[in-house]
This record gives sequence, structure tokens and C-alpha cells, in this order.
Amino acid sequence: MHNPDALASVDVAILGGGMSGLALACQIDRSNNCASRRINKAVVIEPRDKYQRDKTWCYWQRAGGLFDEAISHSWSRWEIRSAGRVTASACPEMPYVRVDSGRYYQSAVELLGSSNTVGLKLGVSAGQVSRDQQQLCVGTDRGQVRADRVIDTRPRPIPQGTLLQHFFGWEIETDKDVFDPTTVTLMDFSAGSEDDVHFFYVLPFSPRRALVETTHFSKQQLCESQYKDELRGYLRQRFGLSDWHIRSSECGVLPMPKRPHALLEGQPNVVLFGLHADTAKPSTGYCYPHAQQQAECIAEWLSGRTNSGPPPSRHSVARWFDGVFVAFLENRPAQAPEVFFRLFQRVNPAALVRFLSDGAQLADYLRVIWAMPKGVMMREALRYALGR
Repeated sequence: MHNPDALASVDVAILGGGMSGLALACQIDRSNNCASRRINKAVVIEPRDKYQRDKTWCYWQRAGGLFDEAISHSWSRWEIRSAGRVTASACPEMPYVRVDSGRYYQSAVELLGSSNTVGLKLGVSAGQVSRDQQQLCVGTDRGQVRADRVIDTRPRPIPQGTLLQHFFGWEIETDKDVFDPTTVTLMDFSAGSEDDVHFFYVLPFSPRRALVETTHFSKQQLCESQYKDELRGYLRQRFGLSDWHIRSSECGVLPMPKRPHALLEGQPNVVLFGLHADTAKPSTGYCYPHAQQQAECIAEWLSGRTNSGPPPSRHSVARWFDGVFVAFLENRPAQAPEVFFRLFQRVNPAALVRFLSDGAQLADYLRVIWAMPKGVMMREALRYALGR
């Protein structure tokens, strides 16, 4: 599908070719190859001219996926640190893996380059989506695209007052062995404030190379110099480092809304999908595994194998737990380090991984509830139920 004119009218237009948009496009192509009913023509509209490695995506791998070749590292052990204490967990059957975004993009571009039904238009910016009597009309800086259905993965403005996960990190290399390549530090809490949860994240690739990030849960971002000062202090304090080589840097802002579905206003045959929709897990910021699962479900729906409306993005029970926990983080940030520490210390690792991956069973939810401070969480659950 390299002829621009062939993309003027399509069955499905995917706005945004980031991780989520590419996942859906590749799932549509995969579905077309094995289904009797297929999408004859789809297109991904992406403003960047080319792809390059720009992000790190991590998740607990519970099953194989379409982009497993993009996984660069895997760990079976992780730890939480708080107030001089350390609790470590291991779960070899569900390792914590790192996806290299450069490999991911390359894999998707190669797959779509050989597709007969799904095209990728780089260097094109999508604008407003409107409707005429027959189709949706997507305005772009290269002309109009008409589509029967639109999947919109583009970033959207984050409403004022939304809790944010904001972070800045360096991938560094040192001249001596300082990192333990067997163990990920998911959270190393530092002293926060009355409206801020602050921790460091260490993803060790070798004894001399790691991604180290400073992360905050708060409603206000910091300036870049503050993040860098935090990283320098942490590298000195924990690892005794005074010098290192910065291979790359990355930063991000992830919304953590209590009620993400209430913020999404779509229109008929327009489905919102991706980081700024109801795809990411608000209480943790993890998006990659949920995007892959939802992409597969949306592709099945688009191919006509289900007669209902768009598939629900996340289970209502998981969404409720997230809402209560985000309310807790907003209202009681000073207690967050202790609660996270208790979760990883007291809950069976496999059960906690399923809970954090939206794959929890009833017994897993009960284990998590039992590990939580009951009175605090009951008050937050009531506050959340009352819409406060």
C-alpha cells in the first residue's frame, strides 16, 4: 500500500503510529492473514518522518506476543527499597522484560511494508475528524482521508488537576562494576513531600550499564535541572559514583486519572486508544502489555468477528482498584512508600504480577486487599465511590 491515492478512502484509519497504533496495525494485518472476514484497506497516519529508539517499555511477560523479538533484556528478580529496608521478589515464570523501542519500530515497519492491506504514512499529521453522510473524514496536511472507522491514538491534553507520573532518566555506563544485573530496582523511595511521591528506578543491563530514572507521582512537573540533580545525588549516594558516561536520556509524563473512561469523549465509529485513553494502568503507568492485549481485541472487532460494539478497554474491577489506589496516592502520598513496600513484601510474587498486569483472579485480589492498610483503603474507597 505505497500509492498515496489508494489511501484516500479506507476501511480503518489509525491516527498515530506510536507503540499502540503500530500494535493495532500489525494485529489487523495478522488478523487479515488468518480470518475469512478481513479489513480490505487500513492506514496508519504518523507525523514523524522516521523512527528511532526513544523509549524504554517494560512489563511482566505472562505469554508470548507479536513483538517478542524486540525484547532485549529479561529479569526474574526485582526489589523495593524504602527507609533502609529492602524486599526482593522472584517469579521466573513471569519475568520482567525490557522492550527496545528501536527494535519494536523496525519490526512493525518491516511487517507493514510487506502488507497488502495495511499502509503506513509517515510525515503526515492528522487533524480534525468530522463526518459526512457516509464516512468519517480525517483532515491531514497532505489531504483528506475518508474512513468507515477511526482509531485515535494521539496524545490529548491532560486535564488540570490530574495526578501525573513524570520521570527523567539516563542510560549510563561506568568504568567499574557497580550494578547487579540480576535484579531490577522497581522503586527506591526517597523523602517525598505532602503532595509528592518520589522514587528511583534502576534497570541494570550489565555490571557497568544501567538505565536510572528519577520518578515522581504529583500534579506538578519539575524542571530538567532538578531531575538531573536528583539523579546525580542518587548515583553518588547509592553507588558511590562520581563519574559516568551518558549513553542516552529519556523523559515522560504519564497521566494517572482516577476515572479515565469519564474523560474520553468520542463519536460514533471513533475509538480512543493508547496512553492517553483507557489503555494504560493509571496506578502504575504501565501501558505496553495492555496496549498489546487491547490491539488484538480491537483488531478482532474491526474484522467483524464480533457483532457488538468496541471491546471494553479494561475490566471494571481492575479499573475500580486503580481508581481507589490513585485516590490514595493523591490524598496520602506520605504513606505510599510503606504501602508499596508491604504489597511486594507480603503478596505472593505471581499473584502480585497478575494484579499489576490486570490479570488478577479473585484469590489475587483478596491477597492484595489483605496486605493493604484496611482502614485507610476503606476510607479512600468510600471517597472514590462518592466521587470525591
